[in-house]
Amino acid sequence: MSAFRVQYNQTTSVTVLEFWPDYGPGSVWTEAGGVPVDLGRLGVHPDLVAHVGAAWNGAYSDDKVPMDSLGDSAWLRGGKHPLGETRSALGAAHRVVVRAVVGREPT
Repeated sequence: MSAFRVQYNQTTSVTVLEFWPDYGPGSVWTEAGGVPVDLGRLGVHPDLVAHVGAAWNGAYSDDKVPMDSLGDSAWLRGGKHPLGETRSALGAAHRVVVRAVVGREPT
């Protein structure tokens, strides 16, 4: 009997989400259409959902982001932790990007 190796081509689906602050329901949005994402439905711990949604995003105002003003650098730095935690919690099935300025490519 001969031994052989079968190689299967597997496709992995990754959902791209965008992380940006705004008034309303949170900081994570679908890339297509900009619909708010319910992180709890994706299995993210309720404490992280509360921190991202209420604590950080809840402090959002238009002057916080460098669009029409210099922005609030301390508040923006404060978003790095919830962004990293969100990326970690969602895992490899999701890619969470940041669109720093509207019209630019996400990072």
